Amino acid sequence: MAPYIGRRMRRVEDERLITGRGRYAGDIKLDGLVHVVFCRSVLPHAHIRAIDASTARSMPGVLAIWSADDVPEVAAGLSDWGPEDMENRGRPILNRDEVNYVGEAYAVVVAESRYQAQDAAEQVSADLDPLPGVGNVPAAIAAGAPTVHSDMKSNVARKASTRYGDIKTAFASDSVTAKIRLTTSRVAGAAMEPRAVTATPDGDGLKVWTSTQNVFGVREAITGTLGLKEGSVRVVAEDVGGGFGAKGSPFAEEVLTALVAWRLKRPAQWVASRSEDGATTAQAHGSIIEVEVASDRDGKLRGLRGKLLHDLGAYAGSGAGQPDIIVSHMLSAYVLPAMDIESQLVYTNTVPSGFIRGGGRPLGNYAMERVMDRLARALQIEPAELRRRNLVQPEQIPFTTGYPAGRQGLVYDSGDYPRLLELALQKLGEVSVDGEKDGRLVGMGIACCVESTGFGRGEPARLRVNKDGSAELFVGSTPQGQGHQTMAAQVAADRLGWPFEKISVTVGDTSHVPFALLTAGSRSAIQVGNATSKAATALRKQLLERAGEVLEADAADLLMEDGVISVRGTPTKRVPATQVVPDGGLEVLEKFDPKRGTAYSSGCHAAIVAVDPETGQVEVLRYVIAHDTGKPINELMIEGQMHGGYAHGLGYALFEAALYDPDGNFRSASFLDYTIVSTGEVGAEPLLVHIETPTDANPEGFKGAGESGTIPVPAAISNAVEDALRKRKPDAVIDHLPITSDRIVEILGS
Repeated sequence: MAPYIGRRMRRVEDERLITGRGRYAGDIKLDGLVHVVFCRSVLPHAHIRAIDASTARSMPGVLAIWSADDVPEVAAGLSDWGPEDMENRGRPILNRDEVNYVGEAYAVVVAESRYQAQDAAEQVSADLDPLPGVGNVPAAIAAGAPTVHSDMKSNVARKASTRYGDIKTAFASDSVTAKIRLTTSRVAGAAMEPRAVTATPDGDGLKVWTSTQNVFGVREAITGTLGLKEGSVRVVAEDVGGGFGAKGSPFAEEVLTALVAWRLKRPAQWVASRSEDGATTAQAHGSIIEVEVASDRDGKLRGLRGKLLHDLGAYAGSGAGQPDIIVSHMLSAYVLPAMDIESQLVYTNTVPSGFIRGGGRPLGNYAMERVMDRLARALQIEPAELRRRNLVQPEQIPFTTGYPAGRQGLVYDSGDYPRLLELALQKLGEVSVDGEKDGRLVGMGIACCVESTGFGRGEPARLRVNKDGSAELFVGSTPQGQGHQTMAAQVAADRLGWPFEKISVTVGDTSHVPFALLTAGSRSAIQVGNATSKAATALRKQLLERAGEVLEADAADLLMEDGVISVRGTPTKRVPATQVVPDGGLEVLEKFDPKRGTAYSSGCHAAIVAVDPETGQVEVLRYVIAHDTGKPINELMIEGQMHGGYAHGLGYALFEAALYDPDGNFRSASFLDYTIVSTGEVGAEPLLVHIETPTDANPEGFKGAGESGTIPVPAAISNAVEDALRKRKPDAVIDHLPITSDRIVEILGS
């Protein structure tokens, strides 16, 4: 039987999803369903003086209107992980005293129909006393005095430094240096499916369908808030129409919709509008990064120093954990002997920040790869040559970077970074970028990257084979389009020796396996793949041991392929595996608990762009992705991840900006104002080059691929656009994301 691991296969979930047979959290229709709508602040910062719901309560179909005083259960709010030494403002579930961003909820309305609930919500009168607000990091820093929360000491929640090596010597007088200050706009997850929740009483507890990446995290939030036993709440995410990290944390609406169902003993549903989703779902980026790099006169790197100002938003959501990810990915693929980066977490009157595809990795990569181009100019050598002189060499792998992380520090476990660079340049081809093309300026940019993929321990997988030949695999991960059902079935079929078409995979359901972490950080292939492999191997062993008795052979001499067990060297001596499956079936539950939860993928991206100097429009003429994402489970799916990741990165580079006024008013809640890429913008299909270097970070040798296509794109495109603009304006600098047409025209005209 040809191996299933590594086989190019179409995803089994696709036919159902693209023919409209998916089932999402808002599709659940139950008898007696009530509808939930939230009353939200239209101001970025204000005291709540009073809430008057008297008129709304008398309206048709209204069942309940609650403010924070009516639901004391939610007073503790939601807690996200964050550094212990920061001033932590946990996220309120329903705010009582002070709203701190546009869209923050202060009341919940429940009615028999969605229209009735919406009409009533519009009649709830809130007396909001406006307070000063800040809508971005520069405004928060400039304000000086605390403005985001009225009882805070400062808008800066935390200061920390990452240091290693001799930074003073690195910046000695004989060093060549280059610096840059970069500003990144906020970005939104912008998933096709806005967030939605349906909850219903279920025996002594609740069943909750929700659009999330983290069913176990949502269960913890609901049980902790409502005081219910863990096993009494079942959280399900049958299908999720995109997440990209923004749906990785529990949200207040999930808890409150569950509370409505629990109190009223009726099914309850909340479905966000597009604008509501845009204004309230976690956003990312919004950082300011200042970096300076030093090298000797031959271009050998000596050190990197600088400052990161990271936008937390109004509360300490999951974005509080991003600075370490951003700073660690400033290493990129280079030998960097010293580093000194100061990080500040800054509160603003904006929606709390979180993780969106790349989870901070694109920002760290963007900083390093942009300042590398500036150093190349200072040294008067080609950007590719500067990178060649500094890449970690294959013979140095495993490479201890010096970055402080755990006992051993941050160690690159695998990779051939010079080969990736050369393959990217070779694939890019001989395209002239010395002049103009049809009146447009042409430029080239490259960016290398190393990506931490995977995290966490104790990933569960439960596998069962039945007497009828069917096999059922249950994993705790919650996909939003990554193809878990195909990937996990391929691993199970390969390691069990079972027909692929007879394996069903259930994901995103807390009732089937013990606690599992969320889907994020390119962790699914590593954690879920290895957990599945471990379960399949254990079950295979049981089946072979049982078959040994039937075939009168040692289990070590038995083979199982495609559900048939035979004796090695005597293929005619065989039995169907179902013959040794007991009537009640066989089942195993295994957990993958690696010594190292992280494996490092790597890549090099190269771009050629044309820029119209009159309109500022950028067209990508050619784009190459050379990548090392480890042993492929399904090459076709990896290619899809690279294409989708590239499109997402192109959005970061040229289009996406969740815009706030300096006082915090939100200006881009819908797709009328928030631009994502479409087919027209991704006209140049990326050319892919795949290599594979082995890793011992996990038994299967898997690495992640979900974000590799995204991380270097902003840097590669920025380097290419700047290279193009310098044909017309030699001192042009690209230092903002996204690179809008207006910005390009401004640069060329200044």
